[in-house]
This record gives sequence, C-alpha cells and structure tokens, in this order.
Amino acid sequence: MQILKRFIDFYIQSSIHVGLAVLCLVYVTLFSNDLVKHSWYPICVFFGTIIGYNFLKYFEVFTNKNFYSIRYYGILGVSILATIGFLYFFLLLKARVQIDILIAGLFVLTYPFLRKQGWLKLFLVSFVVTYVTVYIPYQNVNRFPIEYYVNLVQRFLIIISLLIPFEIMDSKTDDKTLNTLPQIFSVNSIKLFGILLVIPFILLEFIKSHPSYLVLPIGIITVLFIDFTEWKRNKYYTSFWVESVPILWWFLLVLFP
Repeated sequence: MQILKRFIDFYIQSSIHVGLAVLCLVYVTLFSNDLVKHSWYPICVFFGTIIGYNFLKYFEVFTNKNFYSIRYYGILGVSILATIGFLYFFLLLKARVQIDILIAGLFVLTYPFLRKQGWLKLFLVSFVVTYVTVYIPYQNVNRFPIEYYVNLVQRFLIIISLLIPFEIMDSKTDDKTLNTLPQIFSVNSIKLFGILLVIPFILLEFIKSHPSYLVLPIGIITVLFIDFTEWKRNKYYTSFWVESVPILWWFLLVLFP
C-alpha cells in the first residue's frame, strides 16, 4: 500500500494527472463535434500541460537548487521528458496551430504576476484551458458552427466551477494578501457561485443541433464536488478526484457516443 501511495503521489505531483485531464478535454471537444481525431495536437497538449504546471509549481524550487530529494529529481526527469515529447509533436503541427500554442504559453507565463490579484488567476486558468481545449481544435474548420461558440462558453463555465474546490481548499494556507475569491467573499458564496455556473453549462447544450445528455451527469458530479468541499478534505479530494472529472467525461463519451 505504501508503494502504491508513493506512486499515486508522484503521479499527481509530477502533473501527469492534470496533463491527462486536459488531454481528455481536448478529446471531449473532438469527439463531441466530429472534428479531426488523428492530429498530434492532443498529445502535444498533454506534454505541454505537464511542462506548464511543473514550471508554475516548482520554478522557485529548481531555481534555488532546492530539490535535493528523489521526488524532485523524479519531477525534473518527467519535466525533461515532457519537454522532449512536446517539442517533437509540436514540430509535427501546422504553423497556425504552433502559433496558437505559443500564445497560450504566453498567457501561462503571466500567471506568476497575478499572485497579488488571486481572484484573476481563476479566470486566467479557465481562459487558457478553454483556449487550448476548444478554440485551437476548431481552427481546422472553415466555418464556425453555433456549437463552437456554445462550447467556448460551456468550457469556460465548467472549468471555473471545477476550480472552485481548489480555491476553497487553498484558502486555508494562502497568504491573506492574495485576494482570492474565498478571501474576498465567504466560502458559501463561492460555492453558490460555482454551482450556479453549472446551470448555463447544462442548458446551453440544448442549443446545439445534436445535444449530448452527458452534460447532465458531469454537471451533477461537479455540483456535488463543490458542495462537499471542506477544509478538512485531504489533498486527493481536489488533486485527484476533482481533476478526474474531465477523464470521466471523455470515458463516458467513448462508452456512449
């Protein structure tokens, strides 16, 4: 059991899990809208997400050469391998997609500068994930259908809702000067905010010509995760279970296309 726990911890801490979650969101867009599925783009996103998250989480650790442990050496190794994988698949993509990925990377680099405006980072992360998982996959389409615009709004809303548990859990250790949403408003208010966003996420689906009823279970699961978020929850509640919602979404799409 101890070996399994260490493996899961490393899997989460090295950002492989979040990389898989973002990869699945790309596939949700591709599968739901009959877009090109054989592109190397989703794999590139997987590796790029690992690089981006590890850069944000461990930049200070590595720059201070403060990583004298097997765990940090392992994370550094994963980051190097992810960089190699990213560059390989990045070079296989069309120039237009490469430019879009670089633009997303620039947005990621602004994240550290928003530390004192913590409420903004929630919307920045949601914007970047929406950009990467909806906007870019549609760039091979000649004319944007109504589904494209609906997907943009839906994805932005559901990502914000899924980030609410993280905001609440982090608020118990965040510096008071960060001005995160739970610090500005009450925890219950933020929960209500996240839950209310799920309503248009579900309703907007029925504007599409071929709606997917899978938004209902995904919306309900998201609401439950928000409602049951408490400070006493362990680290796996958000870093594993909440981040697994996009993986579940893609899995359900495969089972019930």
